Amino acid sequence: MRKLIPRISLMLVGILLIWLSGALHAPLHESRRVHDLTKAEPLENAPPIVVFSTVALGGFSGFIADLLWLRAAQLQMDGEFVELVQLAEWITRLQPRFAEGWVYHAWNLAYNMSVMFNRPEDRWRWVRHGIELLRDGGLRYNPTNPMLHRELGWLFQHKLGSNSDQAHMFYKWAWAREMEQLFGGQRRNPDFYALAQAPPTRSAVMAIRGMPELIEQLQRAGFDPFTHQWPEEDRLEEWTAIIEDHAAGDALLQHMRLRILRDQYRMDPVHMEALEIQHGPLDWRLPQAHAIYWASRGLRYATGHEAMALDRMIFQSLADAFYQGRLVHIPEEGLFLPSPNPDLWPAVMRAYDEAMERHQQPGIQRGQVFFMNNAMTVLYTYNRLADAETLFNRLREEHPDEVTADDFETHILNQYAEHLEQLTPAQAHAFIEGMLTQQERWLRLGDEERAAGYGRLAQQAWSNYMADFQDAPGAAALGLPPLEDIRRAVQTR
Repeated sequence: MRKLIPRISLMLVGILLIWLSGALHAPLHESRRVHDLTKAEPLENAPPIVVFSTVALGGFSGFIADLLWLRAAQLQMDGEFVELVQLAEWITRLQPRFAEGWVYHAWNLAYNMSVMFNRPEDRWRWVRHGIELLRDGGLRYNPTNPMLHRELGWLFQHKLGSNSDQAHMFYKWAWAREMEQLFGGQRRNPDFYALAQAPPTRSAVMAIRGMPELIEQLQRAGFDPFTHQWPEEDRLEEWTAIIEDHAAGDALLQHMRLRILRDQYRMDPVHMEALEIQHGPLDWRLPQAHAIYWASRGLRYATGHEAMALDRMIFQSLADAFYQGRLVHIPEEGLFLPSPNPDLWPAVMRAYDEAMERHQQPGIQRGQVFFMNNAMTVLYTYNRLADAETLFNRLREEHPDEVTADDFETHILNQYAEHLEQLTPAQAHAFIEGMLTQQERWLRLGDEERAAGYGRLAQQAWSNYMADFQDAPGAAALGLPPLEDIRRAVQTR
């Protein structure tokens, strides 16, 4: 009995200590969170394998990940990218809070893996995997990480938006096709307010008068409107006929678009509408708008260098959209052509001004001066003379060394002659399309001589610019579209 009492006492003390440690766990965890002593926040709605790796393995997950990183580094040097994909997937599962792992994996997919294939559709598959990895994986577990927002925006800005990859036009076409399907055709400006007001859940949809009958009719025809997929192309016409003939069809379509936008693309129509008001008009079929979206989402969490990088992405993407932010897409004629959006110049200038006010970096000012010189030339060729002169006057007032003693028109002509060979294909495209626009305008006004002059100037500019691409590999993809395609885009306005 004497031995039993001390044992019972020790057991009671042990139970008490265990209870106290459990009771103190929550405040200790909260203190670690407040003072940023840990990044291991609980994961919500994570797949079982991620829960297992982060909880069951505990600290060993980091040790295993380190070994995988060493192996991945060796594979990277050896160019063994296929095995590298699997290793990087394991690393992200073991360390879902390690943002650099997601960035590494996405970059490898979009840049290293994609260029191993010749067919554009094969390349696009890997680029899209990189986008999905950051959007659906990295930001799912690290929603407040500004670096992941920046890296996702970069894939849109650079991999899709620039001409650095010979398959860039296919990437643009594939993405635009998805967005046209999502937003219901070739509308550049979806009604985001109406989209945000759409019934958000299945139960809300089913409560709409006539909806159960429509759903039953679709299901009898083999369609399930509550998946994240649109019907296949060969059955799209049949689907459309059923939807359009029913009074509840429009509400169902809006629900589907809202659900797919939020669940699949992880985008918020309210934020998209705010960007449209702040920076618009944006063409959401083109990658520049999506680079702006993800950069602006990351800004709410960013400070210091990250805030500067995200602001830079916004004004650079807006400037890119000025040069190629309007899409001319006529599927029946096989025409797909990003072209200038001259209405964006005030938004570009505001973005530069706001970034300069926040960061006071000379590089921002140099970029703005470069944009003003090029933009006024584009605006001039589009017959937006008042807008072009507004930029010229600001340039002369704030940076007199840039204009010396030139008057407005002399400065424009000098700019065109000096900078044509230094322009990117998008900028050169914008100038040439502007000249063809002037040609069409003067033809309508009956001044055939002046119209012919603009036509000759456009032809000369196109020929001079493309001369540098004649001997380059993949010249057709890296240079300008055929002049006749640009002319057809102008004529469809």
